[in-house]
Amino acid sequence: MKSSTKATIVVSSITALIVLFSFVGFSGITRVTSVSQKYKDWMKDIPDETALKDINIPGSHDTMALYSIGNLAGQCQSLTLEEQLNVGIRFLDIRLKNDHDSLKAVHGFVDERDTFSDIVRDSEDFLINNPSETIIMSIKEEANASSSKLSFEEVLKKHITDKWVVGNTIPEKLGDVRGKIVLFSRYPNPTIGINAYDGWLNSCSFTMTNNDIYVQDYYKVNDLNKKKEEIEKCFSEDGHALKINFLSGYKESSFPPSYAPSVAKDINPWINKNIKNHDKRGIVLYDFVTLKTQEAFFK
Repeated sequence: MKSSTKATIVVSSITALIVLFSFVGFSGITRVTSVSQKYKDWMKDIPDETALKDINIPGSHDTMALYSIGNLAGQCQSLTLEEQLNVGIRFLDIRLKNDHDSLKAVHGFVDERDTFSDIVRDSEDFLINNPSETIIMSIKEEANASSSKLSFEEVLKKHITDKWVVGNTIPEKLGDVRGKIVLFSRYPNPTIGINAYDGWLNSCSFTMTNNDIYVQDYYKVNDLNKKKEEIEKCFSEDGHALKINFLSGYKESSFPPSYAPSVAKDINPWINKNIKNHDKRGIVLYDFVTLKTQEAFFK
């Protein structure tokens, strides 16, 4: 057999094993759906005068990232936006690309097969049906624009309705934002929303000095114990205007390169057991939200 033929067979075999391993190894965490509406209106019993910083709020990292490349890279969630809202998610991490003056959901270069118009419709419909709730929506410009004449924010503004709160300060009371979407602006030079772009650092824990938001976003995970330490540290932080704790991440040396599942398969069971030990949780963002993660969060 020629050496080139042998090499082709070896490469093909390795590729097949990687794909098979990814499907077998992570099918349990990435193939989940939910019809539960158990926590669709959990905010109804919280007094109007309660500050947002005093509410424990579950969120989803890369909310719309339901699709991946060969099940190896890209996926961070398995529940749809509607399913996530119905199981209690109230902080949405929306990542978009301006494509021909239209916003679409992406994760890096992966097209997540949804438009911002659909995201807005589903979010506003949910709030119409559940007026006791509020949604905090972080909007990030995830990728460079393609063939667009308008800026990212110019296109974004076309979707803003009276259901949105777009002031540049963090609302003081839950009662002020019930039935509304509070905008967090993670894109350059925002003129609307809470500025969550200036001062956002890469893969670490930090305080945004312009608005006193503490963020734990250690996502390049080389050491799971270090990730857990940063999560615990965020839980213990106090006195900030808000705190946002990302449970998400990926192992840089993971094989196969499963990215989000490589950390979530360890972090999610761990946090489900330990989150009850923390009264002041702030905003906690999960990869692969399930009813089980929500039941643990709300215990």
